[in-house]
Amino acid sequence: MAVIRNEANEVIHIDVGLKLKRMQKSVVENRKRLFWKGIDISEREVVGRWVDERPLQGDNITIFKQADVFYLETRYNDGCHSLDEMLSEVTPEGLKLEDKGGNIFGDYFLLTPSNELHFCHSEGCYYTATKATIAPV
Repeated sequence: MAVIRNEANEVIHIDVGLKLKRMQKSVVENRKRLFWKGIDISEREVVGRWVDERPLQGDNITIFKQADVFYLETRYNDGCHSLDEMLSEVTPEGLKLEDKGGNIFGDYFLLTPSNELHFCHSEGCYYTATKATIAPV
């Protein structure tokens, strides 16, 4: 059981075991499933592209929508690539995007109406990615 405090200094309990049980497949299995799904690049609607410019990052991030499903594609500096199906929820702040496979930390992305991409968790947003000027290779 993890214990953290929110902005109002209230204690929040997170049952890590329960979160892990909800994660039906590992990250590797999710990536394989999406690869086998054979997503057709020509049918996707690119929502936006960003760069994670934090120290030691530099990842290129693309969010796209296909058949009413959002995907987050990341191309890492070391040449690796990931593609994650996202769950979406409209909030007053923007579109909340969470990895369909879940994560134990409660991290999510917030896409604002002005197309800013924020990295967030239960305590709020802690980083805003830089909009990319060119498409990732």
